[in-house]
Amino acid sequence: MTQLQAGQRLPLSDLGLGHSLTVTVECDLSGTDITAFGLNDGQLSDDRYMVFYNQPQSPEGALRLAAPGTFSLNLDDLPASVTEVYLTATHDSQPVSRAGTLRVTVDGQVNFDAKPHLKDEKAVMLVRFYRHGGAWRLATVAQGFNGGLAALVQHFGGEVAEEDSAPAAPAPTSAPMPTPAPAPAVSLVKERQKVLLDKAERQQPGLVSLIKQASVSLEKRGLGEARYRVNLVLDISGSMSGEYRSGAVQRLAERALALATRLDDDGEVEMYLFGQQAHRRGTLSLDNVSGFVDRLSVQLEGGTDYGGVMEYVLTDARAAGHALPTLVLFITDGGTSGRERVVNLIQQASREPIFWKFMGIDQTASAGGMFGGMMRRMAEEGFGFLEQLDDLQGRTVDNADFFKVGAQINLPDDQLFDLLVNELDAWQRDARSVGVLR
Repeated sequence: MTQLQAGQRLPLSDLGLGHSLTVTVECDLSGTDITAFGLNDGQLSDDRYMVFYNQPQSPEGALRLAAPGTFSLNLDDLPASVTEVYLTATHDSQPVSRAGTLRVTVDGQVNFDAKPHLKDEKAVMLVRFYRHGGAWRLATVAQGFNGGLAALVQHFGGEVAEEDSAPAAPAPTSAPMPTPAPAPAVSLVKERQKVLLDKAERQQPGLVSLIKQASVSLEKRGLGEARYRVNLVLDISGSMSGEYRSGAVQRLAERALALATRLDDDGEVEMYLFGQQAHRRGTLSLDNVSGFVDRLSVQLEGGTDYGGVMEYVLTDARAAGHALPTLVLFITDGGTSGRERVVNLIQQASREPIFWKFMGIDQTASAGGMFGGMMRRMAEEGFGFLEQLDDLQGRTVDNADFFKVGAQINLPDDQLFDLLVNELDAWQRDARSVGVLR
């Protein structure tokens, strides 16, 4: 049996699991409620997808309480509006951690012991099944907050019916006590981010300060609760050789991951490379970030063509169903062939929830002689085109921003993160106003 740890996120196929599952939550604490929530991007938009003892199945039966603590999940039968399913444990009066056993088992072959990761929570998110990149994944969570089932329902955006009748309050014999302020709402986004930060502290402590700096830049723009898929698109033309050799690209990948840890539910970055050809290169995560760029074994190519890799990004975002908007960090040190195609793609993408952040690496500062002059002319021409994309007409919404940095990307982290999220808040506001982003 496969034993999982808290904070893992794995495709079901990697675990040998299909999309029709039996999930059992073993809990020996009397009075604990086990509930499945079918959510739309963190929200219970339809309370018929809260499945528990008093509502044992969802409308089409894709989520079903088969026995106490055991759920049948037919993920392929869920409507597109249900993007994730949480299994939770709640208790109205005691911390769930007082259970002697709190274990989740999937199809008898995948096991997760949540108890060691709990403290005093009365409502605990145990595991999460979610759509990502066109496939279903399993995440182990083991995070929660104080409060019972009612608090958890409200946390997911649902409503809790008040009691029909309550005993009348006795007449006060003295001045009434002031009504206490309501407890602050618990943010599901913040809870997910805390899970990832805890994982970073365990696995990649060197990234913790980067994640916190990314948080500062996002908060300054009012994006503390924002959620995005993050893509990193890297130029592998021959002129980028110095950046790869020096480790500058690895450092940039780490910063992209720090940003994703704050923005993406998975804390993962989808990787793409481009020179003359476009390449998908898997996923960067806290599990594999150390030495990631070296393991790519990049083969540098002559020339650059943005169009092919942009089409990959668009295709993959659509395959994910645009469950989250996409932030594309597009890194290049020069221009592109096929400019008309690129312009058309940017205009087309302006109707979709995708924001393009173009970062130009200026290699010309230290280049001298005739070769240096040629490099400067090529870079100026290429960066001029990126500036045109930044101000391009004929778009539903302004969906691109461009900035330039020096060779080796020797920029303080706070400045780099500020530049990476610059205009993202404006795009988010404008995209919502025209219906591109909901």
